[in-house]
Amino acid sequence: MRSESGRNTFHIVLGAVLIVSSIVVGLWLGGWLGLGVGAAIMLLGDYFLVLGIGGKHAWLEIFQEFFNM
Repeated sequence: MRSESGRNTFHIVLGAVLIVSSIVVGLWLGGWLGLGVGAAIMLLGDYFLVLGIGGKHAWLEIFQEFFNM
């Protein structure tokens, strides 16, 4: 579903759920394993959140700006 502003609510909700679940899973596992698994799920959640907010090219633009700093 796309709203008038062009945002995809499915991707926004999926990204938010993945980010919250990464924190929960990371704390549940604990230690280095929890940190690694939580970080991997967090990156996936960030991808979907940015995809929902900015569109399909937003992630590439953020990646390019990060390395231009």
